[in-house]
Amino acid sequence: MPAPTITPAAVQAALGSTPMNATITHARQTDVSSTAGCYYVIGNCDAPGRARWCDVTNTDSAATQAAAILVKLRQ
Repeated sequence: MPAPTITPAAVQAALGSTPMNATITHARQTDVSSTAGCYYVIGNCDAPGRARWCDVTNTDSAATQAAAILVKLRQ
């Protein structure tokens, strides 16, 4: 299976690039052949006081992944 085409940098760009936006600090892919990925995200002003690992589907668009991350941060 090919590697995911969506990079952590693309997801960060969809989250926003100011210090006020949620920030990806770590990214990991659980398996080379997997479409699942995981980002450690600090919420900043988008989700104040929140930081957590957020599982995503790397085959989704960067915007879809960013939206899923924000939902998970705010839960």
